[in-house]
Amino acid sequence: MKTTGIRRSFPVLLIAALLFTLVCGCARQRGYQKTANTGGRADEYPYLVKTESATWYLAKADEESLGEDAFYEGLYALLDDAEADMRDAREALKGFIPDETPPVDILTDFCGRDAMAETANAYYNGRGNFITLFNGWENARVTLLHEYVHYLTMHCAEAQVRFGFWSEGIAEYIADLVCKNRLARSENMGFETAGYPPVMWDLAWDEAENCIDPVRLYFGLGAIAAGGGLIGVRYYAVMNETTVRTEAMQRDLQPQELSLCEAAGMIAYLVETYGRDTVFKNWNADPNAMETVYNKPFSELYREWAEWNAAQCETMGIRF
Repeated sequence: MKTTGIRRSFPVLLIAALLFTLVCGCARQRGYQKTANTGGRADEYPYLVKTESATWYLAKADEESLGEDAFYEGLYALLDDAEADMRDAREALKGFIPDETPPVDILTDFCGRDAMAETANAYYNGRGNFITLFNGWENARVTLLHEYVHYLTMHCAEAQVRFGFWSEGIAEYIADLVCKNRLARSENMGFETAGYPPVMWDLAWDEAENCIDPVRLYFGLGAIAAGGGLIGVRYYAVMNETTVRTEAMQRDLQPQELSLCEAAGMIAYLVETYGRDTVFKNWNADPNAMETVYNKPFSELYREWAEWNAAQCETMGIRF
């Protein structure tokens, strides 16, 4: 009787084991598996996940807050896209970063222990050389590639990016105008919470991909900004501060006062007009002295970009 009981339970146990392998082991089959953190800050980050591009430090507090299943489900669901996006970014910067770049450290802080969580969904800490993600996996998808480009250009590059115009503009340009940015597309660029003009939802929609297209979104937002649409509006500027654009600012915009979409668009314009090598080789030049590189002051380059950007919008059928 005991033998019969064992034989009857065996298929059930086998099926359960197979299901467990399929559900929990799929990430391991792709090479993703959490391991114990035997290094520093193990009390805060007891587990790591190592990939080609990053070492993910997983906060104990975040796992407890979200629940173990939800926490790791969110992580494993984004890792393939994260790896593909980060490979794309390295390829886009080829020739200006080393052929082999070390994995970046990525820390989770979904519980908002860092004060930066109040104003950002992620940030690259240049002094400590790591990326911290705030406010959950969905928000991480929107911002991670931008922060990874900071890591590549501010740490890995031999000539490291300086000044907000270049650091933020190039991060946005590479992440959203050059790379596909699968992560951000999967969350529609965080459109619903980012405060974008509602009209851009339809104008930026990619029917083929069934999501917001970052290129259409940024060119459209650039046209709105260049036309004075940010006057009286709070926005995040490349000087890493939130500000309100005034009419006086709009008449005499300074490089540090640009929105992220304006800066990204200007980088795109400069690359198309002067070439990638010229722009990237001078990405640490003083943006207040653009004539030293482009023989034109910033104000003239901004005006030329606005005209070029409007023409791109017309070509894409973005009309207001």
